[in-house]
Amino acid sequence: MLFAVFALVLGRGAAWLDGSTLHGLTASKRASEIDTMRGYLIQIGAGVLAAGALLYTALNFQLAREGHVTDRYTKAIEQLGSDRLDVRLGAIYALERIMIDSARDHPTIVEVLAAFIREHRSAALSRPDPDGGAQPEQHPPPATDVQAAATVLGRRPDGRAERGPVNLARANLTGADLSGVDLRNANLRNANLRGADLRGANLGGANLRGANLDGADLADADLIAANLTGAHLDIANLTGARLVAANLADADLRAADLTDAELLITTLTDEQRSTLRGLPGGRT
Repeated sequence: MLFAVFALVLGRGAAWLDGSTLHGLTASKRASEIDTMRGYLIQIGAGVLAAGALLYTALNFQLAREGHVTDRYTKAIEQLGSDRLDVRLGAIYALERIMIDSARDHPTIVEVLAAFIREHRSAALSRPDPDGGAQPEQHPPPATDVQAAATVLGRRPDGRAERGPVNLARANLTGADLSGVDLRNANLRNANLRGADLRGANLGGANLRGANLDGADLADADLIAANLTGAHLDIANLTGARLVAANLADADLRAADLTDAELLITTLTDEQRSTLRGLPGGRT
């Protein structure tokens, strides 16, 4: 239909488009002017067709790309449930690649990885006992795939829209390496983070209510406005940590080291102060 209309314009339309100019011209000049007008119309038509072809190609490319991403995502989700560790690890890093490539899929992948961490519990590792038996390690590291998922979550692209705080409530991350992770505003309520390496982690505004952080290394961590109500921080290393406006009500801070920690606007009870190490050097 489009080509028929274009052919009609070329055949008769050229004369219609500029009738006032053609009026009074000799037949030869009239024909010359019409041919010139047809040349302009052909150029315009070619431009429109080229633009349409480019748009069509771009739409096809976008649809193909989205289909490819969907296929990659579906395959990764299937592999995440594999019984083989290497396959699960491949799935986790495949999801990270998709998350980086596709801002649209970012929120869903964050939720999938967080759910994977919450639902997978690390079995306590054992260490040899001098008497020949075996004893559980004090802070056994998480399973390799759980650690990988936590690492990917902690370094996810910044500035992306997400459906809410990362949900790691009740997650078992005992002994995990979470140094430098970005878990701002994350829900870590009642999470097990005993002995975790959280040096330099960004936990600003995080909900750590009732979390177990006994023996955790939180040196230079950002805990500004974090909710640590009822958290367990026995023997935790908080040297240089930023605890400005943090809620430490009922937190267990026995033997916690707060050397050079920032405690501005943070309220500590006399009982809490009596159990701390390094408090005199802290900025309160």
